[in-house]
Order: sequence, then C-alpha cells, then structure tokens
Amino acid sequence: MIYYIFLTAVCVALAFFVNCSYRRKLNIVSGEAVCTSVSTRQEMINRVVLFSIFLILFLLSAMRVGIGNDYWTYRYEFIDINRADTKVSYEIGFQTFVRIMQFIVGVDNYIPIFAVISFFTCLFFVKGLFENADCFAFSLFLFMANGFYFMSFSNVRYYFVLALVIYSMKFLFEKKFVQFCLVIVFAAFFHMTALLAIPAYFVAYYLKWSKKTVWLIPTACAALVFGRYPIRKLLFVFYPYYEGDPLDVTNFSWVNIAKCAAILVLCLVFYKKAIKGDGKAEFFFNLNLFALVLYSCATYVPELSRVCYYLIVSQVFLIPMVVLKIESKLWRRLILAGIVMAYCGYFIKFLIQGYDPVIQILPYFSWAFT
Repeated sequence: MIYYIFLTAVCVALAFFVNCSYRRKLNIVSGEAVCTSVSTRQEMINRVVLFSIFLILFLLSAMRVGIGNDYWTYRYEFIDINRADTKVSYEIGFQTFVRIMQFIVGVDNYIPIFAVISFFTCLFFVKGLFENADCFAFSLFLFMANGFYFMSFSNVRYYFVLALVIYSMKFLFEKKFVQFCLVIVFAAFFHMTALLAIPAYFVAYYLKWSKKTVWLIPTACAALVFGRYPIRKLLFVFYPYYEGDPLDVTNFSWVNIAKCAAILVLCLVFYKKAIKGDGKAEFFFNLNLFALVLYSCATYVPELSRVCYYLIVSQVFLIPMVVLKIESKLWRRLILAGIVMAYCGYFIKFLIQGYDPVIQILPYFSWAFT
C-alpha cells in the first residue's frame, strides 16, 4: 500500500510541472491551427514530465504478476483464444490482438501480452488527461485517488477501452465528430460497452439546461424505474451471458451516489460562474448528472459500474474546472482543501479494500523481483 501511495505522490508532484495552456491547438487570434516545429521551453518540460509519469504507470502495471482479480482468468482465456475450437466471450478485436501476440511471443507467454495492454492503457490515460484537463496535476490526483488507474490491473479490456474513451473526448471539443466516433467504434472491438459513449456523449454535448429542458430529469428517472423489464431484455440481447450470471445482481452504491450528488451540489452553487456558457464544463456536468440518475434509478443493470465509469470519469475534469473559477480566494482554498482531504480518505479506503479477493490489487507482486 505504501508503495502505491508513494508512486501516486511522485506522479502528482511531477504533474505540477505540466502547463496545459501550452497545448498546440488553435491560434487565438486567427482561429487557425498552430503549425510549427519550434518547441517552447514549457512544451519540452511537458513532454519530459508526461513521459516520466507514463513510464512510472506503465512499468508498475507491466511488471505485475497475479495482480488483479481476473489476472489468471485472462491467462487461461488467452490459451482458449488460441484454440479455434474453444469459444470465448471476448470481442473480436481483443481475440485478434491476443492471437497476434501469441504468434509473436508464443502460446501461454502471457506477461508480454499484459505488458502491451498496459502500455496502450497508460498511454491513452496520460494523453487523455493532458488533452482534456484544465489543471493536469489536479485531474491526475483525482484520477489516481478514484482508483481508475489501479483498477486497470483488473478488467484489462475494459480499462484499455476506458482510456480510449477518455482520449476521444478531445475530438468532441474540437468538433471532429467523425474521429470521435471512429475511436469509439475501434474501442468497441475490445469491449462493446464503449458504444454507449456515442449517444451518451452527444446528448451531454448538446444538452443545455433551462426551464424548458429541466423536465427531462424526472422523465428519465421515471423511464428507468418503470422500464426495468424492457431495458433488461434489451441489454441481454447484446450481453446474453449476463442473464442469470452471479454479476446479475442489484448494484446500489451509496458511495458513488454520494460522490455524484456532492459534485452536483458543488456545481450548482457555482453554476453561473463556472458551468453556464462553457460548453466543455456543461458536457462534464451533464455526464456527472447522468451517472447520478443511473446509480439511483438503474440498479438492476448488470455491472452498472462499467456503464457509469464512462460518465463519472468526467469528474476528474469537472471538479478542477469549477474550483479554479471560484472568485473568492478564501473559499477556493477551503473547498480545494476539503476536496483533497476527502479524496485522500477515499484513496486510503480504496487501497485497504485492495486486499479483498474481489479486487486483489494488493499485495503487489512483480516478475522483476522474483
């Protein structure tokens, strides 16, 4: 546990040297894309620091052995994928990737396979955070404290896809909708749930709140509550193996509901100053609201967290955007301190639970030290 805390602290400390304002996007005056090979000093610092953070996260993930509740399950599934007569439930993209890797490194040589997945997962985590964050250090802290990175030691397909989805957000903000959809469709070849991001993100992107649209909230809640049976029936068309599965249970999480509700209250208090009129902030605000509705009214959905994580990951961008726009220096510091303390407490609680076989990210074992 101390090892994880130390590495998290190192990554967050490094992140303070990253300045997101130096992202090369559009010229503020002309509106044209900036195209130059000349790098500023800050851009060079950004690259070095981002690479360092990526390397730390990648090596920790790639060198693990038996870490993650489904690590050994994946190992045996890799073998089954190699057998043409053995049926597996993984998407075609992931199966193809595993077959290519086993052709290169050999059958049952699972460590390189996990390493390659870790490489791309960490790469798109870091790129996605940098491209979409207003304050990279704050967003990285929230990302790590929420456990998103450490949970990628389990469910490796899902978290690779989540990393791609986070990265794809940049194309929405740049109005490159075709590229956004292409990234999501590619991700769906590894985990079909990624397709949910297309309708959810477009609705969140275009939905603007007013007296004429607020009625959508109770309507959505009622539809989810009273539409339980048709919704479940539709879900099992795409994921038939979840029906009757041990994972097909009521998913009610007070912790996630409390987090979404607390962030909603924070946003509403500073809505006019920090959210309204800012398309990016409104997008993240809507995703958090959607997650709260789902966590509260769709508890019957199998593996609800896999749906909601596409939504609540927005919190790592939304919270800094709101806090940084609080005009009162005193209130800004008090709220920032409260948020940091709350998430530090949540992080410790998460790590303590890491010894549970259901999570199994602790204790850490590595092939490099055996």
